[in-house]
Amino acid sequence: MTDDIDTLSRRRRILLSVYGILFLALQPSVFHTLDDPYAIWQPIHFALAAGYVGWSATLIYILSTGGLLFGGRSAETRAALNDELTQANRRAAYRFGYWMLLGTIVILYVMSIFTTVTLQEALRLLFAFGVAIPATTFAGKERKQSGE
Repeated sequence: MTDDIDTLSRRRRILLSVYGILFLALQPSVFHTLDDPYAIWQPIHFALAAGYVGWSATLIYILSTGGLLFGGRSAETRAALNDELTQANRRAAYRFGYWMLLGTIVILYVMSIFTTVTLQEALRLLFAFGVAIPATTFAGKERKQSGE
Protein backbone atom coordinates (compact mmCIF):
# COMPACT_ATOMS: atom_id res chain seq x y z
CA MET A 1 0.00 0.00 0.00
CA THR A 2 2.89 2.37 0.73
CA ASP A 3 4.14 2.02 -2.86
CA ASP A 4 0.69 2.93 -4.17
CA ILE A 5 0.57 6.00 -1.94
CA ASP A 6 4.06 7.07 -3.00
CA THR A 7 3.10 6.65 -6.66
CA LEU A 8 -0.12 8.63 -6.25
CA SER A 9 1.66 11.36 -4.30
CA ARG A 10 4.33 11.57 -6.99
CA ARG A 11 1.67 11.82 -9.72
CA ARG A 12 -0.04 14.64 -7.81
CA ARG A 13 3.26 16.53 -7.48
CA ILE A 14 4.06 16.16 -11.17
CA LEU A 15 0.54 17.13 -12.24
CA LEU A 16 0.47 20.24 -10.07
CA SER A 17 3.93 21.42 -11.04
CA VAL A 18 3.47 20.85 -14.80
CA TYR A 19 -0.07 22.27 -14.81
CA GLY A 20 1.01 25.31 -12.79
CA ILE A 21 4.07 26.10 -14.89
CA LEU A 22 2.23 25.65 -18.18
CA PHE A 23 -0.68 27.71 -16.86
CA LEU A 24 1.66 30.65 -16.31
CA ALA A 25 3.65 30.10 -19.49
CA LEU A 26 0.57 30.05 -21.73
CA GLN A 27 -1.05 33.17 -20.27
CA PRO A 28 0.24 35.57 -22.95
CA SER A 29 -0.96 33.48 -25.88
CA VAL A 30 -4.39 32.78 -24.38
CA PHE A 31 -5.10 36.35 -23.40
CA HIS A 32 -3.69 37.87 -26.54
CA THR A 33 -6.40 35.94 -28.37
CA LEU A 34 -9.10 36.73 -25.79
CA ASP A 35 -8.33 40.47 -25.89
CA ASP A 36 -10.30 40.74 -29.13
CA PRO A 37 -13.62 42.54 -28.71
CA TYR A 38 -16.36 40.17 -27.64
CA ALA A 39 -18.53 41.16 -30.63
CA ILE A 40 -16.08 39.54 -33.08
CA TRP A 41 -15.36 36.36 -31.13
CA GLN A 42 -15.22 33.18 -33.16
CA PRO A 43 -15.82 29.64 -31.81
CA ILE A 44 -12.10 29.34 -31.05
CA HIS A 45 -12.35 32.26 -28.63
CA PHE A 46 -15.12 30.53 -26.70
CA ALA A 47 -13.13 27.28 -26.65
CA LEU A 48 -10.06 29.11 -25.29
CA ALA A 49 -12.13 30.86 -22.62
CA ALA A 50 -13.76 27.58 -21.58
CA GLY A 51 -10.38 25.84 -21.51
CA TYR A 52 -8.95 28.62 -19.35
CA VAL A 53 -11.83 28.36 -16.87
CA GLY A 54 -11.58 24.56 -16.82
CA TRP A 55 -7.82 24.60 -16.33
CA SER A 56 -8.10 27.14 -13.51
CA ALA A 57 -10.85 25.15 -11.80
CA THR A 58 -8.82 21.93 -12.12
CA LEU A 59 -5.75 23.50 -10.50
CA ILE A 60 -7.81 24.96 -7.68
CA TYR A 61 -9.67 21.68 -7.13
CA ILE A 62 -6.56 19.51 -7.11
CA LEU A 63 -4.76 21.80 -4.69
CA SER A 64 -7.71 22.18 -2.34
CA THR A 65 -8.89 18.56 -2.23
CA GLY A 66 -5.85 16.47 -3.08
CA GLY A 67 -6.83 15.64 -6.62
CA LEU A 68 -9.17 14.07 -9.09
CA LEU A 69 -7.02 10.96 -9.23
CA PHE A 70 -8.00 9.78 -5.77
CA GLY A 71 -11.80 9.63 -5.98
CA GLY A 72 -12.04 5.86 -6.33
CA ARG A 73 -9.44 5.06 -3.70
CA SER A 74 -10.06 3.55 -0.30
CA ALA A 75 -10.55 5.73 2.76
CA GLU A 76 -7.16 4.66 4.09
CA THR A 77 -5.41 5.70 0.88
CA ARG A 78 -7.17 9.07 0.82
CA ALA A 79 -6.27 9.62 4.47
CA ALA A 80 -2.63 8.74 3.80
CA LEU A 81 -2.53 11.16 0.86
CA ASN A 82 -4.00 13.91 3.04
CA ASP A 83 -1.95 13.46 6.22
CA GLU A 84 -0.77 16.21 8.55
CA LEU A 85 2.38 16.86 6.53
CA THR A 86 0.37 17.28 3.32
CA GLN A 87 -2.03 19.64 5.06
CA ALA A 88 0.89 21.65 6.45
CA ASN A 89 2.41 21.85 2.95
CA ARG A 90 -0.92 22.99 1.55
CA ARG A 91 -1.21 25.72 4.20
CA ALA A 92 2.37 26.84 3.49
CA ALA A 93 1.60 26.99 -0.24
CA TYR A 94 -1.52 29.08 0.40
CA ARG A 95 0.49 31.37 2.68
CA PHE A 96 3.20 31.80 0.05
CA GLY A 97 0.53 32.49 -2.58
CA TYR A 98 -1.02 35.14 -0.35
CA TRP A 99 2.28 36.98 0.15
CA MET A 100 3.11 36.65 -3.53
CA LEU A 101 -0.26 38.25 -4.39
CA LEU A 102 0.42 41.14 -2.03
CA GLY A 103 3.83 41.64 -3.63
CA THR A 104 2.27 41.55 -7.08
CA ILE A 105 -0.26 44.19 -6.02
CA VAL A 106 2.59 46.46 -4.91
CA ILE A 107 4.44 45.88 -8.20
CA LEU A 108 1.29 46.61 -10.23
CA TYR A 109 0.71 49.77 -8.23
CA VAL A 110 4.24 51.01 -8.90
CA MET A 111 3.92 50.05 -12.57
CA SER A 112 0.68 52.02 -12.83
CA ILE A 113 2.57 55.17 -11.86
CA PHE A 114 4.85 54.88 -14.88
CA THR A 115 2.64 53.12 -17.43
CA THR A 116 -1.00 52.31 -18.03
CA VAL A 117 -2.11 49.09 -16.38
CA THR A 118 -5.75 48.31 -17.04
CA LEU A 119 -7.95 46.67 -14.46
CA GLN A 120 -8.39 43.68 -16.77
CA GLU A 121 -4.62 43.19 -17.08
CA ALA A 122 -4.09 43.52 -13.34
CA LEU A 123 -6.85 41.06 -12.48
CA ARG A 124 -5.61 38.62 -15.09
CA LEU A 125 -2.08 38.66 -13.65
CA LEU A 126 -3.30 38.38 -10.07
CA PHE A 127 -5.56 35.46 -10.90
CA ALA A 128 -2.91 33.63 -12.91
CA PHE A 129 -0.31 33.97 -10.16
CA GLY A 130 -2.87 33.26 -7.44
CA VAL A 131 -3.78 29.95 -9.05
CA ALA A 132 -0.41 28.72 -10.32
CA ILE A 133 2.01 29.78 -7.59
CA PRO A 134 0.37 27.91 -4.68
CA ALA A 135 0.04 24.79 -6.85
CA THR A 136 3.71 24.77 -7.85
CA THR A 137 4.79 25.70 -4.32
CA PHE A 138 2.83 22.79 -2.89
CA ALA A 139 4.36 20.42 -5.44
CA GLY A 140 7.85 21.70 -4.62
CA LYS A 141 7.37 21.27 -0.86
CA GLU A 142 6.03 17.75 -1.37
CA ARG A 143 8.96 16.88 -3.63
CA LYS A 144 11.52 18.22 -1.16
CA GLN A 145 10.02 16.20 1.68
CA SER A 146 9.83 13.02 -0.35
CA GLY A 147 13.58 13.17 -0.95
CA GLU A 148 13.46 13.25 -4.77
